[in-house]
Amino acid sequence: MKNLIKYIMITASIGLAVWSTGCKKASSSGFLDPTDIGQINEQTVFADSALSMQFLNSVYAELPKTYFMQNGITGGGIWSFADASDDGEARWSSGFSQGYNMANVAGGSDNSFSLSTWSGCYGMVRRVNVFLFNIDRAPLSAAKKTRLKAESRFLRAYAYYHLLRTFGGVPLLGDAKYSLTDNFMLPRSSFAATLDYIEKELDAITPILSLDYPPEDFGRPTRGAVLAVKSKLLLLAASPLYNESNPNTGPLKALLGFESGDANRWKKAADAAKAVMDLGLYHLVEDNTTAPGYGYYDMGIQRKNSEYIFQIMMNTGRFYEQYLLPASRGGQNYGNPTQQLVDDYGMANGKLITEAGSGYVETTPYLNRDPRFGYTILFNQSLWLDRTSLTKKPVDLYMQAPGDGMSTAPYNTVTGYLWRRFCNENAGGNFGVSSQIGLVVSRYADILMCYAEALNEFQGPGPEVYNAVEAIRKRAGLMPYALATGLNKDQMRTIIRHERRIEFANEEGHRLFDIYRWKVAENLLNGPMGGMRWTKTGSNFTAARIVFETRKFNSPQMYYHPIPLKEINKNNLLLQNPGW
Repeated sequence: MKNLIKYIMITASIGLAVWSTGCKKASSSGFLDPTDIGQINEQTVFADSALSMQFLNSVYAELPKTYFMQNGITGGGIWSFADASDDGEARWSSGFSQGYNMANVAGGSDNSFSLSTWSGCYGMVRRVNVFLFNIDRAPLSAAKKTRLKAESRFLRAYAYYHLLRTFGGVPLLGDAKYSLTDNFMLPRSSFAATLDYIEKELDAITPILSLDYPPEDFGRPTRGAVLAVKSKLLLLAASPLYNESNPNTGPLKALLGFESGDANRWKKAADAAKAVMDLGLYHLVEDNTTAPGYGYYDMGIQRKNSEYIFQIMMNTGRFYEQYLLPASRGGQNYGNPTQQLVDDYGMANGKLITEAGSGYVETTPYLNRDPRFGYTILFNQSLWLDRTSLTKKPVDLYMQAPGDGMSTAPYNTVTGYLWRRFCNENAGGNFGVSSQIGLVVSRYADILMCYAEALNEFQGPGPEVYNAVEAIRKRAGLMPYALATGLNKDQMRTIIRHERRIEFANEEGHRLFDIYRWKVAENLLNGPMGGMRWTKTGSNFTAARIVFETRKFNSPQMYYHPIPLKEINKNNLLLQNPGW
């Protein structure tokens, strides 16, 4: 264990998310396991300023696990949350996605996502508590200690945010650092109490953290990051799954949402988003001169810009290119967009493909689409940099003859599409430029959409709602980008939900948790999921829509993931979520 803590602290570096065997082992135990690394050699660690900093950095190293469905990029793959929604399918699915039908996943209530989220997030909480218990005796300045305490409390609140949206109300440890002699069997706190705890923690540290930091501290949470997470938290709480009629009964009712609805929760969410906007620090990256929607692409390949509010830093270049691009470009094709998502992209004129006058033609389906489509999805004959010629050449995602299986081979795609979101056009998975970008947790577009949604739900589509949505559409390069006047609340809700899907495709789990909190997953994750098969005969291509799987979503069971059975067996005070 002493070697383990030493290994973790050496490999964790400032602002960088580092996955290591040590990190994985440290978070694999129960969330109140008194043998956690925080108990090991604390006197030595916190007597040294560098080791004290590295201990906190080991908490940062766990952040990538909150971004994906499994344990980072080792030991089971990098399955995106998008591939659990109606937006995508995992490459190695073997029936895994099924609308994220965990009832079909080996292990049931001990499925890998629930285990990873529970143990990883509580591992972060425990380490933060150890840090807070010890940091005052570290040889650091008082000002430095104050800031580091606020940083660590942010990380703890962020971990609880993920626990809340995954499981509902969870046990709250406070600042307790449990020892072998303590009674650490705790029940789950209510949804409202968990939410209140997170909100109060964020409020307490907001005035402490700076608006920005020097380059050496890039990746640490700023005041804007705290306010942005609060905005996401309160939007979650105001949403139908938690804020409308709660169908649960008995003790579970308070664990899985509010016991009665309140429209004013939408107002709180709108105010939280407006607080970020009022900082005046963040702006959309917009460039429609280079090409329509180019700012959307350019934003996604930059390490730092005016739009990013908080991101998880990575320690490898070409991260997205390595995992998303096809084998012909040095990538590993970890996820495939669905036809449902492709069809939801409108046209460059702002119309949906089903609208009169859109100009959509089924035989040339990718022509004149919303510019974000071409910056998010690779389709058959899309151009991408070729390693040999260093020029852009067509990406082949077609069958050379009916039945040759090319599109279902391991390094191709089961849906006929690949992701290219956040990939740099001048790079492949193992060649070209190295953009060194991070995992974007929050950006200004997210704040604008949170504000628009919350304000529309609270008071309808006034000018502020229009302005926020149209800013997103304008940056996207739509022409015209303006919405029709006179929309009612329901019509604007449909537009906002559509824009969220398109703007945040394959980003931070937006789509999966959106359709959960809107309580519409039961409609979208039941039934056939589609793709496209292109066949080449001579020099001609023909397309056929396909169904690659039929999914099933059990409502209300699957809106709340199961508390890992291992934790239930260790603590008889924990109530399991319904259906598990």
